[in-house]
Amino acid sequence: MWPEASSSYWPIPFCPVCTPEVVASQQPGADLITMGGAGAAIMAVAVSTTTVAPDYRIFPMINGGIPLWILTSVFGLVQMASIPRGDSAAYIASLSGAGAGWLFIFFLRRGYDGSIWINRFFDWVNDLFNPNKRKRGRSPKDEFYYKVSGTQPFKKIPNVTQQRIDEILDKINQQGYRFLTDEEKEILKRAADEEDL
Repeated sequence: MWPEASSSYWPIPFCPVCTPEVVASQQPGADLITMGGAGAAIMAVAVSTTTVAPDYRIFPMINGGIPLWILTSVFGLVQMASIPRGDSAAYIASLSGAGAGWLFIFFLRRGYDGSIWINRFFDWVNDLFNPNKRKRGRSPKDEFYYKVSGTQPFKKIPNVTQQRIDEILDKINQQGYRFLTDEEKEILKRAADEEDL
């Protein structure tokens, strides 16, 4: 498995830094070896971000900014052009990453969050080492601390005074009823219902 040891090359099999790519880079002819690890994942993030906001502008000081879809297109072209000829697996991985990014946003817009399972897994792992485990149950956004069924949390109710009614009636005489605001119409309606004025 390991080539013959020489004075310039000494493999350490259990060293996490000494992966085959790094160790092989110390060998003659290593310039032919490429490392293309996260290209597909980066392509997925780039395509999903572009799917969400294609007209978002980056570098706004450069002539109003460059649209995100242009940067993603350039990145995709550079990514595909940098793959060595004959490495069909790298082409498939990059295209699959782009497709996965697009599908993630496609399903997210339709209500299915494909990242929920990994978030729950990481929460579970975090809770293993957390002495103050959070209790599972309803999330805080699902709990309401006041009755919200069909009511607004705040409704402005203007004071009805004789002076305010006179101002509204003068406005009707000068401009007409159709120029009243909704608030002014509400004041007139409340004034008609009250007997005190």
